[in-house]
Amino acid sequence: MISIADLREQVVDDRVVFDKTGAPVDVPCPPGAGPAVLVVSEATDALKIVEEGHITGSVDRSQVWLVDAIVLAEEVLDRLADEVLAEDLIEAVRKAGYEWQVSPTSAP
Repeated sequence: MISIADLREQVVDDRVVFDKTGAPVDVPCPPGAGPAVLVVSEATDALKIVEEGHITGSVDRSQVWLVDAIVLAEEVLDRLADEVLAEDLIEAVRKAGYEWQVSPTSAP
């Protein structure tokens, strides 16, 4: 569960930068960032599809991003419920009327 109240306390310069658990991370806010940004990097590990405990295929890593950080403007936080499940955050931000911007990290 991500506490929106805790995120509000971490706001610096009208933004908060955090990971999928809601913990603050030291990732710079991308230049020209909109109100809702996913800072991503490429997947480098082998990815497999598992069904009923068995590997049934592979996933094309070029089609997958790893989310390194989430950047939200204070205005977005003000429109979210007090607590959000991490897996529901992307949709909650969309329902609040914002589109996600994706920004790759500078490191591979």
